[in-house]
Amino acid sequence: MTANGCKQDENTALADVRPFRPAIAAMAVFDPPLEVLTVAVPGDLPAFVLSGRGGGCPRTVFMHGMCGHGMGYLQAFQVAGRDHGGVLGLQGDIDCGGGTFRKYTANPEKQDQRIRDAFEAICGDEAQADDLVLMGYSQGAYIAERMAEQFPSRYSRVVLIGAPTTPSAARLRHVRGAVMISGEFDAKYRMKEGAQDLIAEKIPARYLEMPGAYHGQMIDGERIMGEALDWLDENALPAP
Repeated sequence: MTANGCKQDENTALADVRPFRPAIAAMAVFDPPLEVLTVAVPGDLPAFVLSGRGGGCPRTVFMHGMCGHGMGYLQAFQVAGRDHGGVLGLQGDIDCGGGTFRKYTANPEKQDQRIRDAFEAICGDEAQADDLVLMGYSQGAYIAERMAEQFPSRYSRVVLIGAPTTPSAARLRHVRGAVMISGEFDAKYRMKEGAQDLIAEKIPARYLEMPGAYHGQMIDGERIMGEALDWLDENALPAP
């Protein structure tokens, strides 16, 4: 499902692919245009990239839900994403039919490698994929939780939205901070319980709710995602 209220050409995922702008990857002194670019990744599907202020490598990774489309979600919080260092949107690697909407292979190691490959294509160095905020919606949240468990130095903070299972404090015990988000008309108890369990284990965590949102929707995305990222900036544990 695409993000609510966000329009995009359904062929964008595989068309209009362009190389990343060198000025962005080289820390331009000016703000790049506020747009989500489709960037080629050798050996993989293109990635969606929203640059941060002043350019540079993205500091957040977003994983969409099952049979979703990542560009629409990034477009739903473009300003917040830019203000917090930019966002890489990783496409699902399994076609749901028609070539536009996709889901992920439920393999954290594979998705981690795809993210590192995307950073190498965008920034010229996969080592830039470190100390990131990892966001996931639905299936993306399920996989993101397991990636944060296995690669805590790379995915040090998480924003999990509408996960299909209650996030586990045991899996997330090494994160520096976490925000759990649910739509008003989704199964809210999972994300609330996840935040409460993390807080009980002394891990900085917060629960937020998207007003009027059903599962898969991103309503009031600028405010909600901006609040989530602001909260992590202010409350996450210090980096080692």
